[in-house]
Amino acid sequence: MVQKNIQIKAPIQTVFDCVTDFESYPKFLPDMKKTKVVWIDDNQMEVNFHLNLIKEISYTLLIDLDPPQGVYWKLKSGDLMKKNCGSWELKMIDDYLTQAAYAIDIEFGLWVPKTITQTLIEKSLPQTLKQFKKQAEKLFKKKGSTLES
Repeated sequence: MVQKNIQIKAPIQTVFDCVTDFESYPKFLPDMKKTKVVWIDDNQMEVNFHLNLIKEISYTLLIDLDPPQGVYWKLKSGDLMKKNCGSWELKMIDDYLTQAAYAIDIEFGLWVPKTITQTLIEKSLPQTLKQFKKQAEKLFKKKGSTLES
């Protein structure tokens, strides 16, 4: 399990909305090609991701929501993955600052050694968190300018 923390200059609800807007991921995550969301109930969904790493991979996660402080997932199916579980845990520092803790545990099939998987996660994770930070802060600024209008 790899975990990283980042502070985001946006309210907790804005960060939660950004993290759970899976359909928008291809707009701000460069490796994400497409997503498809199927709601199971108000706090649970399945999301299919198409990601282009070294090659295109597809996987489906079962996602549980605990608004606005948590998002938890586990792998339902995947063409190359054996395991993908993790979470976003959000904590309000103040009205306009959120601490986001992202944790992930991934295992690929036999052909990918665990050390390569760990290196891939550790190198891509900081960049992914920066993209989420940038997107959430952009959404908050946009929402703020709408409120001022």
